[in-house]
Amino acid sequence: MTEDVVEPTAEEAEEPAEEAEEPAEEAEGAAEKPEEAPEEAEGRHVIDLVADELTLARSQLDSGLPGLAEGTIRRRLAWLDAEEVGPDDETDALRALLAEALWRQGRHVGARQAIDGIRPVSPQRRLPVTMLVEAEALAAAGEPDRAAGAMERVVEAIGVDAAFELQAGQPSRLTWPLPSELLAQPVRAERAPWSPAAASRSVDEPVDDERIAAGRLRLEEARVSYVAGNLAKGDGEMSIAVRLDPGLAADGVAILEPTLGRQPPAERLLLYGDLLRAAGREVEATEAYDRAAGQRS
Repeated sequence: MTEDVVEPTAEEAEEPAEEAEEPAEEAEGAAEKPEEAPEEAEGRHVIDLVADELTLARSQLDSGLPGLAEGTIRRRLAWLDAEEVGPDDETDALRALLAEALWRQGRHVGARQAIDGIRPVSPQRRLPVTMLVEAEALAAAGEPDRAAGAMERVVEAIGVDAAFELQAGQPSRLTWPLPSELLAQPVRAERAPWSPAAASRSVDEPVDDERIAAGRLRLEEARVSYVAGNLAKGDGEMSIAVRLDPGLAADGVAILEPTLGRQPPAERLLLYGDLLRAAGREVEATEAYDRAAGQRS
């Protein structure tokens, strides 16, 4: 007996081919998926959780942890020293914070050494808290006259109330003025509400911008002359600069002071005293004048 062979129709023969095409399409789709990965990566954000040492040390000081802040600062300074990074703005800021941290711990000698490590022309030396620490360190070292002069600079720069807040109850060997909240308030005379208020006695004078600009230019000329070793020219430019703008006296002191040496001539001491007096540092100015008078006698 023979068996009848049934041949598939044309439609049935096409069906397996269509089914075979489906896995190929899935494979193509799977191959296309990795191409979307870079688009997803663009939307991701990386957050650096390592804090800046200056900010970290400042927050530790504000939190009442001066010892921890000291460790943070010294670690950063050691790293900069290992990398052979010379004195710059960062090292000056670190040393100013280190001086405050040591002062908060009652270590005045170390605080003064940290301040001495700051460059004389750095603005960190003129920060109120740095001047406050310097005043306390000078008082602890047995230099009451210089400490009083430094205290006067702090009070002149920020006022008694702000200085009292900066001190934050820290023990002091200086007699600081009392803040306004602790002073006895004087009895004010009653005034009728319809009576006119007292007129202002002083009228602000207009600022001469050209004169101030000329004074700053002379100050820079003095700085360049001192660096070049030409002290006579530097002193002349410094004298003109302060006469053009007395507000430059504090910067002039910071620039002139490192050039004095141990035995400066009387003329230079007189200029130094004039700068100190213009900056409001009367005690130190008198001391400079006395040294000049002693040389001439």
